[in-house]
Amino acid sequence: MASPEAPGLICFDLDGTLVDPLLGVRNCVRKTCEAFGLPVPEEATVRAWIGFGMRESLATLPGLADPERLEEALDFYWERYREDGVFEHELYPGVFRLLHRLKRQGHRIYIVSAKPSLFARRIAYQFDLNLIFDDIFGSTLKGRWQPKTEVVAGLVRQGTLWPGGVFIGDRGVDMVAARDHGLEAIGVGWGYGSHGELEQNGAERIFDTVPELDAWLRIRFPQAEVFDAFSRSE
Repeated sequence: MASPEAPGLICFDLDGTLVDPLLGVRNCVRKTCEAFGLPVPEEATVRAWIGFGMRESLATLPGLADPERLEEALDFYWERYREDGVFEHELYPGVFRLLHRLKRQGHRIYIVSAKPSLFARRIAYQFDLNLIFDDIFGSTLKGRWQPKTEVVAGLVRQGTLWPGGVFIGDRGVDMVAARDHGLEAIGVGWGYGSHGELEQNGAERIFDTVPELDAWLRIRFPQAEVFDAFSRSE
């Protein structure tokens, strides 16, 4: 546990943890399927995709077995996402205040997302969160989806992250990434992973509301709020 003086390390997943992306993802998937003559998946299927790679998710649809056609569909999806989808997200109630409080305590705060970093940054910006985070990490638009534990491994190797902090997310892949690299695995129950998924993948604690998470973070990181929330970020 961090000392009362030392800043903490706190990593957040984005989709399903800080923001609800369902409307944007669902609409972009529907537009892509209509454009390519594909069956539109049920909402439950789209919900299950959140937190994972879009290329791998689209590849499960009938009619996208051909790699070239899959790439065309993926490009179309991201173009729709760029124009419309990024604006169809909702910030979970209480998140803005929670993040500001943590920043005023002087912690190192990061987003580690399965979403391409380009869009993760845009979403943080539109909710006035970009100045809260010390950095925002995500996947690339091209290439295979990296499991989050691989992303965190690279950040540990370069010294950006280190054991002893916490990783907060809504999917099992977040818990695996945390446990693999010495971070406390904290699950949230308001996103897209079930309690069972979180528990099976090593969640040490699960909180069902933002106020419950905030109350625990106040105990886990008891530092005084002495910093300007915007003074330590670019």
